[in-house]
Amino acid sequence: MSNAAKNDALITLTITTTRPGAFTQDFPKTAKVSEVIEAARVHFGLAAGDRYDLALSSNLSEILDHNRTLVSYHLTDGTGLTLTWTGSGV
Repeated sequence: MSNAAKNDALITLTITTTRPGAFTQDFPKTAKVSEVIEAARVHFGLAAGDRYDLALSSNLSEILDHNRTLVSYHLTDGTGLTLTWTGSGV
């Protein structure tokens, strides 16, 4: 695969939470939102049993559908996303 083809297949996303720090990683554009949520959950060391959602950092009311692919949202490199969650005890 050429570098151009590789770059066309990936998107760099930066994910933040209410905790300090950010998580930046390249994801396949065809990855589902649920896969990105899982990668962020593991990175931030969050519990597996809680409910997690991703929203555009620029519009926190726009929650991304877990079953849709990244490419379906027309996200661009450097897009900021915010990971939110509800604990299992809530």
